[in-house]
Amino acid sequence: MDVATIMQNSHRDSRWQLSTRLVHAGERLAAAPGLPTVHPISMSNTYVAPPEVMDEILGGAPGYTYGRHHNPTVDALTHAMAGLEEGEAALAYASGMAAIHAALAAMELGPGDALLLSRDLYGASLNLVDQLLCPLGIQAETADLTDLAAVEALLSRLRPRAMLFELISNPLLRILDGPALTELAHRYGARVIVDNTFTTPLLARPLTYGADLVVHSATKYLGGHGDAIGGILVTRPEFYETLYRQQKLLGTILGPFEAWLIHRGLKTLDLRFRRQCQNAQKLAVRLADGDHFLAVHYPALPSHPESGRLSTFFPGGEAGAVVTLELDGGKERVFRFLKALQLVVPATTVGDVYTLALYPAMASHRSQSPAERRAMGITDGMVRIAVGIEALEDIAQDILQAASA
Repeated sequence: MDVATIMQNSHRDSRWQLSTRLVHAGERLAAAPGLPTVHPISMSNTYVAPPEVMDEILGGAPGYTYGRHHNPTVDALTHAMAGLEEGEAALAYASGMAAIHAALAAMELGPGDALLLSRDLYGASLNLVDQLLCPLGIQAETADLTDLAAVEALLSRLRPRAMLFELISNPLLRILDGPALTELAHRYGARVIVDNTFTTPLLARPLTYGADLVVHSATKYLGGHGDAIGGILVTRPEFYETLYRQQKLLGTILGPFEAWLIHRGLKTLDLRFRRQCQNAQKLAVRLADGDHFLAVHYPALPSHPESGRLSTFFPGGEAGAVVTLELDGGKERVFRFLKALQLVVPATTVGDVYTLALYPAMASHRSQSPAERRAMGITDGMVRIAVGIEALEDIAQDILQAASA
């Protein structure tokens, strides 16, 4: 009799005392015919197999032995994300920042190597490079990546090993030409990492035009309900072994329950994100048609620098689900606005079904100095609105009444 059969029957075996049977009762039962419609949550740390099979799995064969190496629920999510991004493989991490760090670590940067970053990156991504990579002797340079001629000059001078950017910047919503930047980077020998969080696979799939790695904060639109933190990294085959080896050693894995929640969120991503984009565009038009704000930033507005080429970047016409407002005043004025909101939730994220408001100078770009924020175009009166799926009229009325408060 094999190990699995012994363990399945141990709760009924009279050889074992009651205390022993209580420990093993109901565990490791043989699977009956029939697959569950929804992929189940596998919360086990370890998996049982005959020694020769376990030896093969630990040597690289498909299968499960230990949760830090693989988990069935997490694998279901990564399989789904690899397909959605049209990539070869994906890995899931404990947070979006862990996924960003893994992507940069896979570049195997060393002292003297250069890294080119979008000036408009998420503040924590800039902090990660500044605090963890630059002390190792890595030369990091930020630049306005909307100027392709200047980007090519930088690439020619720096010869960076990698370039990292977001397709829609946070919070000014500048749009980058992903295909053109990828082609330029590869021309000068740089790998391309794209943070696709604000765009999701519904607006862009950077691997299809040659990007090397695609990162998501799955906390945002992929999960979509404000109840799970996670990160996803979709990769080309040449990076997978390095990424998997590093993840096993560092243990930056996503838990199975969070993986299950994010996988569930994917099922309604199309419905949620399309509604959020539609709400955002209508909200931007409504708020721009008035005198409550110094400026309203949204890519589909005629005032936006890239509005004329929006259909080139995103053929479907959607321009994302974030609208950024500028109030006349600084921190005190913004705090009054945030406290006056009755429906919109002041919270430090995007992508939830709820509409959320964030003060970049206090949260996403807090670690940047006032001078650095000014250079990025982030003012002290700027508020980022991550638009949810509520009725548009309710969202607009709440924002307008708070602006008047």
